[in-house]
Amino acid sequence: MTLLKQLLAMIVLLFTMLFIGSFSLSIENTRSYLNNQLRTISQDTATSLGLSLSPHISKQDYVMVERMVSAVSDSGYYRQVLITDVEGKIIINKTQQVSLNDVPAWFINMFKLDTPEGEALIMAGWQQAGTVKVLVNPGYAYMALWSSAIQSFLWFAGMSVLAFVLGVIALHYILNPLRMVEAQARAICDREYPIQNKLPWTIELRSVVEAMNRMTRKVKQMFEEQSASIERLHAENYRDSLTNLANRRYFDMQLNHLIKTGEHGAVILLELKNFKEYNKNRGFQAGDELLRNAASFINAICKAQPNQEYFVAHLSGASFAIVIINADEQEARDLGDRIVRALPRFKERGLVESDEIGHVGVALFTHQSYTEVMSATDLALRTAQQLGPNAMYLVEPSKSVPSVVNTSTHWGEVLREALQNNRLSLLMQPVKDSAASVLHYEALMRLTDANGEIIPAMICTQMANRHGLAMDFDKMMVTEVLSRLAAKRYGDAPVAVNIFPSGVQNKVFVDWLCSRLAENPGVASRLLIELPEYGVIENIEALREFIHKLAAYGVRVGLDHFGRGFSSFGYLSKLKLDYIKVDGGYVHTIVEDKDNQFLMDSITKVAHSLDIQVYAVSVEDEAQRRMLTDLHLDGMLGYGVGRPEDI
Repeated sequence: MTLLKQLLAMIVLLFTMLFIGSFSLSIENTRSYLNNQLRTISQDTATSLGLSLSPHISKQDYVMVERMVSAVSDSGYYRQVLITDVEGKIIINKTQQVSLNDVPAWFINMFKLDTPEGEALIMAGWQQAGTVKVLVNPGYAYMALWSSAIQSFLWFAGMSVLAFVLGVIALHYILNPLRMVEAQARAICDREYPIQNKLPWTIELRSVVEAMNRMTRKVKQMFEEQSASIERLHAENYRDSLTNLANRRYFDMQLNHLIKTGEHGAVILLELKNFKEYNKNRGFQAGDELLRNAASFINAICKAQPNQEYFVAHLSGASFAIVIINADEQEARDLGDRIVRALPRFKERGLVESDEIGHVGVALFTHQSYTEVMSATDLALRTAQQLGPNAMYLVEPSKSVPSVVNTSTHWGEVLREALQNNRLSLLMQPVKDSAASVLHYEALMRLTDANGEIIPAMICTQMANRHGLAMDFDKMMVTEVLSRLAAKRYGDAPVAVNIFPSGVQNKVFVDWLCSRLAENPGVASRLLIELPEYGVIENIEALREFIHKLAAYGVRVGLDHFGRGFSSFGYLSKLKLDYIKVDGGYVHTIVEDKDNQFLMDSITKVAHSLDIQVYAVSVEDEAQRRMLTDLHLDGMLGYGVGRPEDI
């Protein structure tokens, strides 16, 4: 007999006996007795009152009649006392509010009491002069019934104690293995990892002990990895403790990486006016509060722009930087304008007294060096300061930048024509493990215009979002990759497709994707879907549902650019992700930067404890490969591992 059946049989036997003995016998008997009492009291009171009132009714002494009725009614034991004449006309009607004292409403609803009406005749000599009706107040009866229920409960508790004693004796031998499991759990808390070699004969307990042994081994591995990583810990991190924004170190690391990998975007520098004087006049505490408000102010403005990847950093003092990725001149200018237009809010809220709050400088980056970008941004800021209060200035970008050669409308037409005529080709970049074996390929989109010229990837991404073509691009990519997988073009190697974040919450796209997977069940398990972290973690539930739907077809889902923002790793435990690709900003200086090593090590340990594989991107040389291998990453992607190829 299984443990579950043994426990169920014992619980049913003991608690059935206690329930029947306590509530069925005690409460029901008490309720029946009280119902009889209420019926008797109502009729007896009506009869007595009828006899008492008859002489006074005969004399038409209604003052005395009312006094006698009031004496009965005011006692509180009766809900209503009604005197009527022979024609049914009301002479006296006394009512009292039903008082249920502290009896709970649920108890009253569960155990209803009958409150029958008592009725008697009032005589004037040998003739009927009227009728008296009495309706008893059930409040005292409910209180008595409640008191009886409490006593029954105490009896129930006493029987439970007895049952507990008997149960302990009976279960002492049955559940002995659970005490061993408890001791094992306590040992794990003390970072000891005992394994139970003797397995119990009960089926369920055997499964529990085996699972506990597996967990012990897993926790042991996790703690060992954590202990090793703590030894490499540095106190410094990438977040500014005052504003909760990225700090200068993070800003430098990410901007260098974006420039190095050929990304494009803009740097927006905001500097508050006369911050040193503000600190001097109002104190450092007020200055800190101003900086925190400025941080919230900048974040709120940036978040108002949908589908925009960005990060905000507190550089130093009253200087803040915003880096927007895949943005063109117009988007950068619009964001800068929104910031300066909103600056007067600082005075409106009483944070500053001056009308001149600060200035904004904007510079675009494409192929410039870090020094050139920062010099251009600083120049833009100084120019804005010369223009007047709350001014913004954007340094004119090079006219060789593709994004400004043509208008947004032109690029929209070019992309629509390319989509319509399926001018798509793919480059495949391998993700390899430490032994240089291909784990999967990442599909990189290459689109050409009507003249055969390649449309820059930065234009495709940027303009697809702006013109509402994201879903069309995603459909084209998935269709092409599924076709190649069906043709076994890459053998059994899986292929990853990056889709836009908006696709996760787009029901039309998700339904289309599921239908295509259903049509290609043989290749679905070799399709990987990648999503950028920055665009999907704001809606964890939608992402979880997306992963769940694709898992039904064997599709694996991963997150790209993991760690680019400051999201907690905690959300990983809520998702059934198959892998993550750590943002290349942490890989760029992984060899010499101990903090990046620790961060990469921590990410890997957390992910592995959740059975999530970890890949590094932007791996460029052998030193980085060796370091990442030592940090136990599952795979690597980058020019140092394998270049994109048309295969």
